[in-house]
Amino acid sequence: MRRKKQRASIRFAAAAMERATEGVPSETRDRYHDELVAEMHELGRIAAWRYAVGVAASRSSMHTALTDGGPQPEPAVRHPLGCRTNTRHLWKTTHTTDGQLYRACARCGKEYVNTGTAGVIGG
Repeated sequence: MRRKKQRASIRFAAAAMERATEGVPSETRDRYHDELVAEMHELGRIAAWRYAVGVAASRSSMHTALTDGGPQPEPAVRHPLGCRTNTRHLWKTTHTTDGQLYRACARCGKEYVNTGTAGVIGG
């Protein structure tokens, strides 16, 4: 059981490393990501989390040191869980630039597609 928990903590910490190296030029990003994850594999569960949080906290200084100090990329947009699992959208009717109406989710932008199965009994 301890091994499973340790692997889960390593996965969490590796995901934190992935976020910490976002925006770094691609030629150095993979190398730094691999080095950070390799250093973390020798640590215990709590120490790996601490290490990952420390690296994530120093993300901006690492980005500045490895780039020309330009703007950092915008973080990826996370849609609500209902939109990601395609179980609950907030459908709104809107129009295109030429005036045609359509329905789309107000949170994630997915367009509504009528499958024609609503209300059909006994198929």
